[in-house]
Amino acid sequence: MPVTPAHQPLLPGTDPIRLAGANLAGLARWAARTWPDRLAFEHENGERLTFAQLAARVAGLAGQLSQRGVRQGDVLAVSLDSGSTLPLLVPAAAHLGAAMVPLNPGFTPPELDHILGLVEPSHVIATPEFCHAHADTLRRHGPAVVPYQRPVPGAEPLLHPDDAPFDDLGRTDHLDTRVRFGLTSGSTGVPKAVAKTQRQWLLDGRALATVMELTEDDRVMSSQPLYYGDPFMLLMAALQSGATAIYLSRFRSQTFMENVARRSITKFMTIGSMPAMLLNTPPGPHDTGHRAVAAWSVAVPRHLHAELERRFALPWLELYGTSEMGVTMGQPLSEARSGTREIGAGWLGRPMPDDELRLTDEDGRVIEGDGVGMLEVRGPTVTDAYHRRPDATAEVFLPGGWYRSGDIMERQGADYRYLRRMKDIVRRAGENISCQEVEAALRDLPGVVDAAVIPRPDPIRGEEVWAFLQVSDVPTQEPLVRERAEAVVAAARASLARHKLPRYVSFVDRFERTPTERIVKRRLAELGGQVPFCDLGERR
Repeated sequence: MPVTPAHQPLLPGTDPIRLAGANLAGLARWAARTWPDRLAFEHENGERLTFAQLAARVAGLAGQLSQRGVRQGDVLAVSLDSGSTLPLLVPAAAHLGAAMVPLNPGFTPPELDHILGLVEPSHVIATPEFCHAHADTLRRHGPAVVPYQRPVPGAEPLLHPDDAPFDDLGRTDHLDTRVRFGLTSGSTGVPKAVAKTQRQWLLDGRALATVMELTEDDRVMSSQPLYYGDPFMLLMAALQSGATAIYLSRFRSQTFMENVARRSITKFMTIGSMPAMLLNTPPGPHDTGHRAVAAWSVAVPRHLHAELERRFALPWLELYGTSEMGVTMGQPLSEARSGTREIGAGWLGRPMPDDELRLTDEDGRVIEGDGVGMLEVRGPTVTDAYHRRPDATAEVFLPGGWYRSGDIMERQGADYRYLRRMKDIVRRAGENISCQEVEAALRDLPGVVDAAVIPRPDPIRGEEVWAFLQVSDVPTQEPLVRERAEAVVAAARASLARHKLPRYVSFVDRFERTPTERIVKRRLAELGGQVPFCDLGERR
């Protein structure tokens, strides 16, 4: 179906790819020449970089990477604390034709082992603490390990922030080489790697800057960890628009609006449970004592939408996208100012002008006109495969460049509304947790015959992990149920990150199964009230 252009390019009559000078490093050089003294990057740790300083930092990091043997086609796995180095290593690697995969510092050894085996990095750049904690795993995979820290007189030379002339940044054309991997659990078990090209990240940044209508006067804030994709996309948007990107180390609901006010934020991004958590904090003077004009969120909670806008005195607008396809739909600020929005209805805005969207029915037939179906997307920012996962690729990437999102949408005219998803995941606080990954970890525990995981609605985090465990000796008394549930979750910590651990645990002596021996998950929620059950409470 044809696309209805919802937004104009950020810089009318120009091509940000041409302005970028062939790659992400070239974008840093172009921004430095366009706004040399304007503030580009600010972190709550006190770090501040102008556009010229940012480009010089990228050039310095690129020089250090080159000295350590990084070459075109290499992959760098990076686990760093907050600060500019993590995101700036991406354009630094881009200058050399290399790629980067950001690692969650909280990965357990089995999770890191899987990721390193999947992407096979040539180098690992990480804090000394991370290198020490995962020494055995790193030694087994054999990448060159580069500890990171700020320079210390007399210490071993390590990778550290440094500056260099940036005039030659981006002179080599690596535009269609992969540059940054994203990791996504999706619905097929262990995390998958999505490799996006420099061109795709440039277009993602343009899309975000267009939806948020960023200008040189904007100070736009994110509180997601810098190893996520959204903060990097925000940096790409700032480099194309002249806006200042401000980052918090992590989301804290009690001080978030204080940061918005104190840092003179004009626009900000949230995700997952952040809006609900903000509403659950006690009211304060910063709720309305700020200069922000709008907030954007992936999945604005419909039942809270009107209250969000009333309490914080600004429009709360929708963004929609995934790691596989980038920003696909969004509501621009001009739509809020037009007064035509239906608050709390869940409409996602119009598609990006370069994307094509279609709905398909259960048999894969394209739905014409208004209707309900699976959303499929095709466009220049949509990747075409999962890295080294042909099985998972075949499930969602179709001939002709179409990507099956797994999300069921309603379409009215050119507008789309999210209804539900088909993927076997728990979306907790904005993160996709694979039910199959958690199930596999639980099945490996002593005394567990089988396991099934489903999402349980949660007013704060959207959804929580609910595990059903088949055991031979089902506990029935409440103290024993809790003791058994706590023991299972404690044992699962060895292989699952903290946010993936079940909060709710139910015990069964058998599962209802299909003729092909699959567990009938659709009936587990109603079964939950009839079997021994434990709420382990908020532990994370």
